[in-house]
Amino acid sequence: MGLLGSIVGKSKVKSANKKVLAARETDDAALASRLLSEAMLGYEAVESDSKAFKDALYNWGMALLYLARLKEGQESKAHYQEACKKFSFCLVAKSDYLAAALDWGVALMELAPLQEEADRKATYALAKDKFSIADNIQQGVASYNFACLHALNKDFDACKASLELAKDYRNLPDEDEILKDVDMQEVINLAWFPAFIESAKELPMREVTRKDGVEDADGADNSTSYSDVIVRKEKTKVDYKK
Repeated sequence: MGLLGSIVGKSKVKSANKKVLAARETDDAALASRLLSEAMLGYEAVESDSKAFKDALYNWGMALLYLARLKEGQESKAHYQEACKKFSFCLVAKSDYLAAALDWGVALMELAPLQEEADRKATYALAKDKFSIADNIQQGVASYNFACLHALNKDFDACKASLELAKDYRNLPDEDEILKDVDMQEVINLAWFPAFIESAKELPMREVTRKDGVEDADGADNSTSYSDVIVRKEKTKVDYKK
């Protein structure tokens, strides 16, 4: 792949990324679905030997993840499963691709409730594995995700410990997002939870320099640097701010 081909690949990814961002900003589900589908065609058009191909795969996975949230039933499951495949390819291409590992786990967490009970346990176990990979790449980045897994398993002591870690790493979602998180509904009624939330409010605000949730195709290795990450788990979007 020559220089021209690489530039073309990056241009395709950036153009597709704009469609994804537009899809996330609209309240029109039909329009969002169309924009995401168009974006995925853009990612698909990037040549596999282009330097932008890795970013195309990751952002393709994110587009599928967002699209899955707009659908229901088998269609939603299929999009989650395809998103997982894209993230897995990213990790084959780059074993320390932090964003892919973390978002693969997120996709699995959202896929599991749509599955039959017999498959759900294995999917949650696989999500835990992906969060462990992410945490090994950057310690503490998946603390809140682990808290959610512990909450689902009703291991509330472990959940509290993971929440404390997430607070220490400044890796907590906003209070409102935690309160709305379906995985945390039993936890928010526990006696220690209000005090935990109050302690989290005492943390100083951080400067946010990035909030688009998609990877740039500019040649920079943005995918492996997640210092000061905030993980957003709300159903409408997942943001990564760094």
